[in-house]
Amino acid sequence: MTIATELDVRPLSPTIGAEIGGLDLAKPLGEAVVAQVRAALNHHHVIFFRDQALSAEQQEAFANQFGAVTEGHPVIPAIEGNKKVLAIDSRLDRASWWHTDITFLDTPPLASILYMLEAPEVGGDTMWASLQDAYDGLAEPVRKMCDTLIAIHFDPWFAAEVDERGGYDWNGERREKLLPALHPVVRTHPENGRNGLFVNGQFTQMLLGLSKMESNAILELLYHHCEKPEYTCRFRWRAGSVAFWDNRATLHYALDDYGQAPRFAHRVTLRGDRPFGPAMPKP
Repeated sequence: MTIATELDVRPLSPTIGAEIGGLDLAKPLGEAVVAQVRAALNHHHVIFFRDQALSAEQQEAFANQFGAVTEGHPVIPAIEGNKKVLAIDSRLDRASWWHTDITFLDTPPLASILYMLEAPEVGGDTMWASLQDAYDGLAEPVRKMCDTLIAIHFDPWFAAEVDERGGYDWNGERREKLLPALHPVVRTHPENGRNGLFVNGQFTQMLLGLSKMESNAILELLYHHCEKPEYTCRFRWRAGSVAFWDNRATLHYALDDYGQAPRFAHRVTLRGDRPFGPAMPKP
């Protein structure tokens, strides 16, 4: 068991991101350390660990200390032998766009944990943006407008694949069709209590009750605002590095600047709740 009285936390920026040193994630952390790591995640939104050596089972065990681990992905197949671990392979896909993981479902994951197995010598960094600081940075009239809005999240490509397969699994349940999900544009974080924007250009289709022109104009404004460098951090990967990010409060972007160099990682996600906020209060 890892024993620590105070975490070695080194912020990457004033708003988002921190490296935590001195922990071996392959071993149980203990309740006190888990609480400190969770507090760091709630404050910094994304936390990083270097020089780890994790099997797929150890990565899942680390994640289980912070919540229930979901299926690796509702549509993309998991690695052989472990349905809760997703391979991130640059030969197959490169997520070089700003997004929040799996918001096209009614209960998106709470968090994602990525363990880098092989990284390019140069390039292949990932950036994260704080949606809570982006919300705080809006002018008051725009914040008030956003507080009233509800967005439709959907992925037509995944929906077509689900139709072809005859269903998908999520949170231990079998579902027949991938239907649009409604989420508040402003999401209240259930742990730190802060409000944050909850839209992304990958899965947010439009704003409920508005024309397509009105919806597109507002969403494009919010996307560009969230991507301001002041709300972001950038992480340089090495093999053995781990990123643990809060999907309730962040966007991320995997830079596609490393040519044909291999980039291979394993990802697990934690079961989340139904988003709530000013426009969709918690039941």
